[in-house]
Amino acid sequence: MGHGKFFFVAGFVCLTALLSERCLGAGVAGRPFRLEVLTLNPEIDHIKPLAMADTAGWAAVSDTLIGSFYEQKKDETWIGGFNLATGRVIWWIKGSGTMMAPPTPVGSWVILGFRDGKVVKAETATGKKVWEANLDSFANKRFLLSGATLISMTAAQVLYALDFQTGKPLWLYDGGFPDTMPINSGAAPIVYNDQVIIGVSSGEIHAVNLKTGKLTWKFNPSFVEARFHDVVGELVVLNQNIMLLTRYDGVVAAVDLSGADRTVIWQERLATITTSHFSNGILYVGGLNGGEVTAFEGKSGKKLWRVELGDTVSVIAEAEGSLYVAGGRGRVTALDAFSGAQLWHDDLGGSIMSNPLFIRNGVYFATSIKNLYGYSLSRGPQ
Repeated sequence: MGHGKFFFVAGFVCLTALLSERCLGAGVAGRPFRLEVLTLNPEIDHIKPLAMADTAGWAAVSDTLIGSFYEQKKDETWIGGFNLATGRVIWWIKGSGTMMAPPTPVGSWVILGFRDGKVVKAETATGKKVWEANLDSFANKRFLLSGATLISMTAAQVLYALDFQTGKPLWLYDGGFPDTMPINSGAAPIVYNDQVIIGVSSGEIHAVNLKTGKLTWKFNPSFVEARFHDVVGELVVLNQNIMLLTRYDGVVAAVDLSGADRTVIWQERLATITTSHFSNGILYVGGLNGGEVTAFEGKSGKKLWRVELGDTVSVIAEAEGSLYVAGGRGRVTALDAFSGAQLWHDDLGGSIMSNPLFIRNGVYFATSIKNLYGYSLSRGPQ
């Protein structure tokens, strides 16, 4: 990556290239292999506001980066498509307030969700709106497409099924208004055996018929005295009909879905859990206090390893044998996914609340001030 700085579109998008890896000492143990920084709003980067948070994050479709580039006022957000190959913004559309749900690419389209409850389907190549739908409250979880049905869950725990072609509602299911403020890292819905499975703030899991929206069953794997019981991180169903779930109150559980009566296969209790990620048969669980990351064998529940990183864990992702963990205070740590050994860490100085992007040979983390920091997926000098 060469030296230089480039500015595009009236100065509110710029690409800043960092020093080459050789200059950064890529061969030194514990040093990150940095690629570049994408500064998508120089004005915010200059001010560096402390109270900002960007939970929606960004999406990458081929060489196009999609997300919230520019917010001039509280009620004005511009969503854009930035071509990484040419370094140019190729389209932008005016959003209706802050984007709350992660932009979700689906084929040639992207689904966007805003604070006022609007959901927009747009073309990834042009930004052209295909349709717009209105929900009871804002969607704050990743959208899910199953066949021709788009699934969305709102902060009020109402599950919507929309026709993907037209945006018209097919049915809705009310999971019960949360008794407490919902946790931002709540688990997104999944589809299993023609059922939509969701986790709600009471700690229960609900299964809803995909075609009718009728409740099929609900189950609470464990009751724990705690203020928050939200299902967080990822819901995962293994091939053996075993569903893995993690809750904010510290419950980690595997539930057998094969019979009419659901049963808990294995269960662990940790301190407060903020997020989780499943990959290659391993469930990785991140914590609030001390930045704990614990790895469990998904099928058996065997604890494989545990490390403390010193920063609240907000994001966990895996690629090519490395586990990437990001914290609320801006620390990014790379671990060996199988042993937990620390490979490197970096401090970005801004909160990281959204999932990283994997673009070409790098992993990119977005901070609240709309900078994306790229790191090489390689473990050594290239």
